[in-house]
Formats: sequence, C-alpha cells, structure tokens
Amino acid sequence: MKITDIITTPVLIPFRKPAKWSGGTRRNAPALLIQLVTDEGIIGFGECVGPTIPTIQTIVEKEFKPFLLGKDPMQTELILHQLEEYILNWSQIGYYALAGIDIALLDLKAKILNTPLYNLLGGLYKKEVEFSGYLFIDEPLVNAKEAEALVQNGYREIKIKVGRDVDYDTRRIKEIRQAVGPNVKLRIDANQIWSVSTAIRAINQMAKYDLQLVEQPTPYYDIDGLATVSRSVPVPITADESCTSFDSALKLIEKRAVAAFTVYPSEAGGLLKAKQIVELADTYGIWCVTGSWAETGIATMANAHLIASSRNFPFAADTHYGWYQSDVLSAPLDFQNGKLAMSDKPGLGVELASDFNSLNKEEIREMVFYDDESAVQFQPRIGMIL
Repeated sequence: MKITDIITTPVLIPFRKPAKWSGGTRRNAPALLIQLVTDEGIIGFGECVGPTIPTIQTIVEKEFKPFLLGKDPMQTELILHQLEEYILNWSQIGYYALAGIDIALLDLKAKILNTPLYNLLGGLYKKEVEFSGYLFIDEPLVNAKEAEALVQNGYREIKIKVGRDVDYDTRRIKEIRQAVGPNVKLRIDANQIWSVSTAIRAINQMAKYDLQLVEQPTPYYDIDGLATVSRSVPVPITADESCTSFDSALKLIEKRAVAAFTVYPSEAGGLLKAKQIVELADTYGIWCVTGSWAETGIATMANAHLIASSRNFPFAADTHYGWYQSDVLSAPLDFQNGKLAMSDKPGLGVELASDFNSLNKEEIREMVFYDDESAVQFQPRIGMIL
C-alpha cells in the first residue's frame, strides 16, 4: 500500500457567539483538514489547528507532500522522523503541520489494521472521556446562567477564561460558584497575561471560591516566575504555553514549576509526541489535561483517543466544541453528561460529512489575538497586567 495523494481543506466553523479571552475575541474555529489517500482506497483523516492556517497549509502542501507521496503508511516512525528532521530550524510552526500528518497516519494505520486508534497508543484504558464545559469572558450573571446550563447538561467541571481585570474576574467566579454550588469543579485560564505579583494576588483573591486549577497565569518563558507563583498560592498551577514539547516539559520538571501539564497534540507535533509528554509527566507525578485550539470533530476525537489510552488524565478535557454552530463530521460528536463514549470502530471512528466542503475557505486569516469590535483596540502584552 502506498500514499498517492494528500488533500488539504481549510475550514472555518462559526462560533455561536463571540468568545472573549485575555488575548482577544474569537468568532470562528479555523482548521486545516487532511486526507491521506492510498492506492487501495483507504483514507486517513487528520487535522491541523494553530495560529495561522495559510502557513500551515503551505507547509503540508509544499514541504511535506513530496516526502509523503509513494510512502508505505505503515512506516509511521520513518515518515514522522523524516518530517521532524526537515522542520528542525522552524519547528515552532512546523509542529502544527506535523500534528495533522501524525493524526492522519495513525488513523490510516489503524484502519489498515482494522482497530481503533487508541490501540496504537497503548490500548483502551477508559471507555469514556470526560470533557469540561467552557466559559469565556462575559458579564458575571451571563456567565452564571451559562454555567447553570452546563451543569444541567451533565458537565461536572467548567473551565473559565480570565485575565483582563482581576476584580471583575473575581466577581465572575463568585457568581459562577454561587450558581453551580460546591460540587462542580472550576478552573481558570489567564493565558499568561499576568505578571508574577498580579498572578499571586489574583489567585489568592479567587481561591476562596474553590478553584481546581489555574492555567498559565504568567508568561511562557519565565519558568522561575511560574514556580514562584506555584509556591505562593493554594491552588495547583498547570502549564499551557510553557509546555509545548518534551524539552519544555523537562524544564518545568527540573524547576518543579507546576503540578500539571496542559498538553496539546497540535503543538507537540501530534499524538505520538503528546503521548511522550504524558508518560514523562506520569513518571514524575505530574497530572495532565488536554488543551484546545478550537479543533473540529476530527482532532477533538484524536485528543479523546490519547486520553482514553492513558492513565494520567484526572481532569476533564478541554474543548470548544459546544461553541460551534456546525462541524465537519457526518454525525456530530455526542457528549452525554459531558462525556464521549469510545467506540470500537477502526481508526478515529468518525467520517467527514458529505457537505463538509461548505465550510471550506480558500484562505483563512482568523486573528484570535485581537479585539476588532472595540474603538480602542485591545492588544495583549503577556505578563503586563500588573
């Protein structure tokens, strides 16, 4: 069997309402869908997400495709190693492209072997994968009502974006906690916008509302600062932007900087590399949770296979899926009480909708680090909220 074609399709899924976070306002979920086509008619599905879809598409089409055509898809290690060596000098953006190829290769390989993808990652460890509800920055009472709705739909954990105003965020967390009661887990994500001193003040101020985790309160590059925050607050800290690779995970471990890693297959270079980070974390007693770049159903399901085949995911996973108006799948993902049941279908276990091309955009330039609706544009500067 040989790979005969690589088809890339940029898609843009509208959000049901604008999603404001510390770095800007999102209105859509942009992604690049990948289809690895073989001479025997079996197709592997993958997905790239990240900061710039046009650049990622160019990497896949112009840089990766020559390596992939004619390859035996069962030679996963060889193919991914060649691509990783090729992107060595520009790996920060290259890994976003590599991740989509990794997912597509594993989906294809699992289909060839007629087995679920999770069996290529260690086998089924849990039959269901739990996801958190997701709240962006809004009026405190609006967030409280949204939180109530999530709990009514069975979600037991809620992730809340914060970061623009400490006192305002504290009022939001207070209203959300009062709305959902004491048994729902709340975690917050500042996306590295706070200084060290502000992070300590903000977390201590909000801690009385029983926070489960605080995600990336300070800039990604300041590991010592992140460690200082961790030792100064009563809430566990998880690294997101500071944990994008095996090497960065090692640095966090060396400094004992955090209690958890927020792992992104999209940033790590795919499921196999993300699995390495998860196993490293497990060795050193670090918890893991997956992050979300606003994936479609393809990569959301890929993340679920990683979690389902691992023992080190005690928290509900991230997803923006509940914010989408539609999806690229023939059957939307079915979250029952916030959980996805893992099937025994080969590969990812999902299929593209016949009309998924209706979401195709020739060129996607979705600027997520920007507020285009305000008279005075909000331009984030990480670690500068003092």
